Amino acid sequence: MSTGWYFPSNNYGTVTGIGEAGIETFRGSPYRSLAREICQNSMDARIDNKNPVIIEFSSFSIPTKNIPGYDNLHEAIKSCLNFWTEQNNKKTIDFFNKAKTTIEHPTIDVLRISDFNTTGLQGSDKEFNTPWHNLVKASGVSGKEGSAGGSFGIGKAAPFVCSDIRTLFYATKDIDGLIAFQGIAKLVSFREKGLFKERDSITSGTGFYSADKKNTPLRNCKSIDPNFTRFECGTDIFVVGFYKTADWKTEIISSVLEEFVLAIYSNELIVKIDNIEISSNNLKDIIEIYKEKAKFAYNYYQVLTNDNVVVKEHDFEELGTIELHILIKNGLHRKVMMCRKNGMKIFDKANISSTIQFAGICILKDDKINEYFRAMENPQHNAWEPERHSTDSKNKAKSNMTLLYKYIKNEVIELGKVTTVDEIDAEGMGEFFADTEFIDTDSQSKKETISNTTKNLEIKFSKNQKSDVGYEETIEGNITYFENDELFGGIGSKDRYDENPNLSHTGTGFGGGDGNNVGTNGSGDNSYQIGFMDFNDNESATCITTMSVRLFIIDRENNIYYLAFVPKKNSGKGYLQINLSGEQSNIKTNIIEAKDLNGNTSLCCKGNKIYLNNIIKGVKNKVSFKIDYIDECSLEVKLYGYSS
Repeated sequence: MSTGWYFPSNNYGTVTGIGEAGIETFRGSPYRSLAREICQNSMDARIDNKNPVIIEFSSFSIPTKNIPGYDNLHEAIKSCLNFWTEQNNKKTIDFFNKAKTTIEHPTIDVLRISDFNTTGLQGSDKEFNTPWHNLVKASGVSGKEGSAGGSFGIGKAAPFVCSDIRTLFYATKDIDGLIAFQGIAKLVSFREKGLFKERDSITSGTGFYSADKKNTPLRNCKSIDPNFTRFECGTDIFVVGFYKTADWKTEIISSVLEEFVLAIYSNELIVKIDNIEISSNNLKDIIEIYKEKAKFAYNYYQVLTNDNVVVKEHDFEELGTIELHILIKNGLHRKVMMCRKNGMKIFDKANISSTIQFAGICILKDDKINEYFRAMENPQHNAWEPERHSTDSKNKAKSNMTLLYKYIKNEVIELGKVTTVDEIDAEGMGEFFADTEFIDTDSQSKKETISNTTKNLEIKFSKNQKSDVGYEETIEGNITYFENDELFGGIGSKDRYDENPNLSHTGTGFGGGDGNNVGTNGSGDNSYQIGFMDFNDNESATCITTMSVRLFIIDRENNIYYLAFVPKKNSGKGYLQINLSGEQSNIKTNIIEAKDLNGNTSLCCKGNKIYLNNIIKGVKNKVSFKIDYIDECSLEVKLYGYSS
């Protein structure tokens, strides 16, 4: 028989429907998945480590009848539609109605994906277990080992998601000089009568454009792209019936940046999307242009380029070396990119610290450690799942994963300790919380750490507790809830233990201080002076509710806390009252020092009170304070204003 499309019979076995598992895996993000899988596979086939792998994504159109084997493919698509119309399967009918329209249109869109400085698909002359066979004919098979990316053999399905007729053509010139060309159509089972008269059977669903009925490849390196001819070794994939949306380029570019920013920066990879090139030479400009679509890459690029980055190598559990890059800098997203040695991102590790603004990159440097953690990757290669480990027990794999996370966390926290309280506030707090409502607008971060729910709630108090993942505080007013942050303490705006918050509060007296100084242990009438402001604890004080509040520890070693609040009304002078929150009753704190971070001035402290000169409605106040209590604790804070 001659060259053409062949759809093998299922021999009265399994009938294949439209929901092919590999294709469905990538359907939610077709372009991003395509870019990730293609770049991964090409980098795994790299020849010369001194030069980068180059990948091209080039779109064009051709007359539809120029598709190799057009008549047979057209007939197969119509047969699929007829067979599944009989089954009354709406999903399949809808797909093939669109496919029929596509293949009957005078022209058709095609995406060419070509790589260079790669081995090509070797073994096209062998029957089994070669890169060519594993890609073209095998299902759920991958021959990759060590630091190679793919390990499940389903990444090959990603390009099919981007075809309206589920049809690809592969062309390769491998490093041994072998040339091969073959088409693959992942359709559905259909009745084959009318396609080839001597047979009347149900097909398996997948067809091959081949040299003969044994589905062997053609031995000429065809190019469906009239403007492209391959001369050097490498592989071309032609996505026929390319699903071409208005933003397809943006999606591929942002995916390349998010997943391979390290590889591109290190000149391991160059990617071209039509007339746009992404390389180490222009990465800075490309990152800036696409920073809204590639927000994480924008953070990691700063790790790669900032002079203040700290780089540490660590021999991890005799599995090999990891390389950790950490940058402490205001505005960063507090995540670490976990990377293979080839520069491909696996996933972003979050929940490391809520009080230190940083970004990091962790690189698995050796083949052994790459292979170990690759063994617990999920099929999408974007998470570690210890129960998947093939050579180690679930508990041991989980233990090693936890140890790696702990190492990263400890390094971030230790490095973060060098940042002073003033530095944290001067630039950091505005990045932690927006100036008005403390809302984080980063949607990707929000998925990880923040619930974007704003509610009006009555005050509730948490039990005194210590938690690695933090807890929720509910406070009257507008608040953003941190579900995974390391918060210690909450703020209340209503006195739980004093039914009459307007009672006078008597003090022990500060003595006869004058000017800007405060005396100690003198006799007096509970009045004192800070500069030209007089305070008297015998005055009636009223509890003031707040619109927005935040309280968390910023320096555990020195017991220093950060407090931000917005009063609901004006009061002039007033004070903050801070207690240790217990299960049955509160315990007064002893505040050692406090600072007004808005004006960078010291505040007067007495016992559990911090005195304020001016309380203004709607104005955010920022205060840091140190307490004489060494353990992490839950705090209750109330704001009082003196009656006029």
